[in-house]
Amino acid sequence: MTELDLFTPAGDADAGGPQEEEEPLYATVAPEVPVPGAFTYRVPPALRERVQVGVRVRVPFGPRAVPGLVLELSPACGGVDARKVRPIAQVLEGAPVLDPGVLELARWTAGYYHTPLGEVLAAAVPQDVTARGRPAPKVANLAPPAPDAAPPGRLGAAQRRVLDALAAGPRRVDELCQALDVGADVVRRLEARGLVRLEEAAGPATTSSPPPAPELPELTVEQRLVLGPLLRQVEERQPVVTLLFGVTGSGKTEVYLRAIARVLELGRGAIVLVPEIALTPQTLARFRARFGDRVAVLHSQLAGEARRGEWRRVREGAAPVVVGPRSAVWAPVPDLGLIVVDEEHETTYKQEHAPRYHARDLAVVRGKQAGVPVILGSATPSLESWHNATGGRYRLARLRSRPAGSALPRVSVVDMGREWAEVKAPVVLSRLLVREVAAALERGERALLFQNRRGFTTFFMCGACGHVLKCQQCDVTLTLHRAAGAVVCHFCDHRQAPPRGCPSCLGPAMRQRGYGTERVEEVVRQLFPAATVGRLDTDVVREGEPAEVVLERFRRGEVQVLVGTQMIAKGLDIPEVTVVGVISADTGLALPDFRASERTFQLVAQVAGRAGRGPRPGSTVIQTFTPGHFALAAAADHDFERFAREELRARQALGYPPYSRALKLLLRGPDERKVQDEAARAIDDLRRALGEPDGVHAVLGPAPSPRAYLTGKFRWQALVKATPEGVRRVIRHLEEHRPRGVEWLVDVDPYHLL
Repeated sequence: MTELDLFTPAGDADAGGPQEEEEPLYATVAPEVPVPGAFTYRVPPALRERVQVGVRVRVPFGPRAVPGLVLELSPACGGVDARKVRPIAQVLEGAPVLDPGVLELARWTAGYYHTPLGEVLAAAVPQDVTARGRPAPKVANLAPPAPDAAPPGRLGAAQRRVLDALAAGPRRVDELCQALDVGADVVRRLEARGLVRLEEAAGPATTSSPPPAPELPELTVEQRLVLGPLLRQVEERQPVVTLLFGVTGSGKTEVYLRAIARVLELGRGAIVLVPEIALTPQTLARFRARFGDRVAVLHSQLAGEARRGEWRRVREGAAPVVVGPRSAVWAPVPDLGLIVVDEEHETTYKQEHAPRYHARDLAVVRGKQAGVPVILGSATPSLESWHNATGGRYRLARLRSRPAGSALPRVSVVDMGREWAEVKAPVVLSRLLVREVAAALERGERALLFQNRRGFTTFFMCGACGHVLKCQQCDVTLTLHRAAGAVVCHFCDHRQAPPRGCPSCLGPAMRQRGYGTERVEEVVRQLFPAATVGRLDTDVVREGEPAEVVLERFRRGEVQVLVGTQMIAKGLDIPEVTVVGVISADTGLALPDFRASERTFQLVAQVAGRAGRGPRPGSTVIQTFTPGHFALAAAADHDFERFAREELRARQALGYPPYSRALKLLLRGPDERKVQDEAARAIDDLRRALGEPDGVHAVLGPAPSPRAYLTGKFRWQALVKATPEGVRRVIRHLEEHRPRGVEWLVDVDPYHLL
């Protein structure tokens, strides 16, 4: 049976007559628990009509009941002793919530990322469209009487009032109960007696008519050359992956919009992935301006009923264009015609908890499975995508210039070591950056200042004994958040009062070192007292000010200088921004991660590209203590290809991705010696069992994780470099020789090694 066959209507299996309905029926269910495999359950006669493939059910699993999704129905129980097969306890949804395309992608994900299918399906079907989320409103209607039904027995007064009210037509249960002053249990008892039928209320009415035709911008020659082949791929359903490599501000979004317009003309749908929830509103605004209410947004921060309503609109075809972050890759678009991954290089597409999938890679797989084109767009592509494009696996399309002839910003690199020596002080903003911001403000323009650390100062150190203040639950320095009046661990969120003196030597007040966005904001306010200054980081969002509100204030000019973390480095297109400052460009260069240079180049190049996107020229100032680093030099020259050549040469020499596949094995537990011993045993055993003939090129470690102690657990890890088959062999070996007495996890294609 193929996966598409699993979705054959249940009635087709019962066409043989009433005698077949009496046969036992079994369901294969993937429970939403971290246990591999699917399990067989008996379908009780009372639930037979409601249990369908794709429906969410509740099933007994050990001593508890858990939700799961029905994958298959069969009259046979697959060789299992029928007497031991437990029954399905409850049907949680009235209709299937899983479609064939999403199931096919989920099966691939479970196999590739070594994750139980039930966990993958729980991620694929949002909580708010299931019984685990807030249930949708119910509508009550009189049930049609069965042909030979016995008269209903004695009815209570409240039940009769409900039936009388429903005689005039269906009513929402909550409104009905309020109007009649009865409890919902009255309606449920009538449903149990077959007198009332309950259904989910339809979502808010929407119209699929397009908005008034907007005035489309004139395409550049480059955009037309790029768009032609993309439209042919859409029309002919060619499963081609195109890497759209365009400098910042080159009009990649307009290419997406034109391609999606053709998809809609053909009666199909599209998925557009963006890297951050904070970027969704501005992307959504551009797409809704073009396509109206045919655009839906899906992301985890939507309120329960809002998310349920959007998911329904997508599933029913009322909203064929879906915009959202990585979870939108699972959107149940009925007739998919195109997938777009904007800023495909962003690490936020990689999920850091189970299932540890990469949404960009799932988009490529889904496009291949559905037979539709995929567009990966970026000014700073991931080296994996660039390698695939230059090697012929993907099609490479280029946009080398900005529309209307606007130039890329002028970039200046400031050596902060020399700056500190000349100023005779550890300044936060260099003299050049101060001059550039002052000139921009005088001209009525705006500035962005990027600092990839939040808080006020990043650590405390004793000048007498050298003690550094750290979290007791994590081997991490505590950061001062002055607005909150506390020092905070950025991993477990432990908070305590700032120290009055050194807790180690009981000496004088500890010195504060490093600086985050709070400190930068304070310095800017002191230097430019007449300017309106804003800040955008996760602290601001947690305090209740949504990112889109801050960005909109900046867009309208209510904020002239915006200080922020990565949240301001992506997707901003504000013509009035003419100055960008990168405060600490080399923050991530020293991290023990083979992607450190790549991430630094991408961050600096992306934030630099926020400047000069209108008619006025832009300027970017990069502050660094390592001005000679090749990644920063290439970013200053807007030269991705030079950076890629040099970095790929080093990756190839060392056998790192994209020239091999990587797998991270992490072991953790409260007993340091046990974790260390088990890590050594597991890796020694792995080295003895597998080698180069098995596709395993190297096993690095085990060693303490760079963050060796987090949330009360010691952490050791190893990194495997192998072929795709070698990675599968390693996972099989670990399953057969499981590390004992400690937690362990594998991360296929890890994006963070810390």
